Amino acid sequence: MKKVSYIAIIIAGLGFMLSSCLKDLDTRPLDDNEITAADVFDDPAAYREFLAKLYAGLAISGQQGPAGMPDISGIDEGFGQYLRGFWYHQVLTTDEAVIGWDDQTIKDFIYHAWSPSDVFVTAMYYRIFYQISLANEYIRE
Repeated sequence: MKKVSYIAIIIAGLGFMLSSCLKDLDTRPLDDNEITAADVFDDPAAYREFLAKLYAGLAISGQQGPAGMPDISGIDEGFGQYLRGFWYHQVLTTDEAVIGWDDQTIKDFIYHAWSPSDVFVTAMYYRIFYQISLANEYIRE
């Protein structure tokens, strides 16, 4: 009798383990206003537009001019611009250039006294990983 109950438990366990969520993970958002990658990339021209955004992200900081719709919220839109941040990190940490103005913690770069909490370091980190996530999404599609 013990053997039969063990076999029944094993069969029940295998039944639970071998069953899967059939199409339970292939869901769509409940909100009809929500746009997914499948919706965006239905049009072949969307690939070209997304690639343009990848390259534009190296030079611009958002969707509108200097004070509107930034790509990265929570930081100054000017600090979140890739080429500006790249120049700060590459040039100001050497003796190649000197900044004559005191833009928040910019002089910390000249004196080699920046920290991970510096606004320029944080903005550059956010911009780099934003660009990486866009590039990964483009490759994935």
